[in-house]
Amino acid sequence: MASRRSQQEQLVELLAALDSSVREVAASAARTQSGIGHHSFAPYHAYRASVDEYHALVSVIENLIRRDGSPEADRVRARLLNRERQLLTLMIRSALEFFFALSAIPNLPYGIRECFAQELQSMSTVHERLHAPEHKDKLPPELEQDLEVAEEILAEVMRKAPSLLSFDSAK
Repeated sequence: MASRRSQQEQLVELLAALDSSVREVAASAARTQSGIGHHSFAPYHAYRASVDEYHALVSVIENLIRRDGSPEADRVRARLLNRERQLLTLMIRSALEFFFALSAIPNLPYGIRECFAQELQSMSTVHERLHAPEHKDKLPPELEQDLEVAEEILAEVMRKAPSLLSFDSAK
């Protein structure tokens, strides 16, 4: 019984941390947007770290409820899906803003291509989750178009961005 209570307390703490994590992703996204507007790309790394922290918390919570067969597990899964919808919406809209701001910079600095390359993978994952059956008709309908526009803008930014020098003699 004490172990079960301990798991419930841990779950409450983890869910509170998850809510805090979603707020931190939003705050990091705003700082990144502002930073890009001033040609500073350092806040982007904090944004990516906050998204990674969110995903780590979700993994821990999912593992905890997988071991817990209580009726509470279904409520927690529903809450996780709700937070994922918030995060998907936030990430897509933030990506659109980030890449639009990047596209307005005429001379991007070296390393930008490499800095934002992981966004290509992230956007692919977001696209998959956007079409997951558990999210059907529960996300704003314009998100898919926003994601496609963000992907197009990122592709254009990647084409015009200079790449880091390569001293590889194989070329």
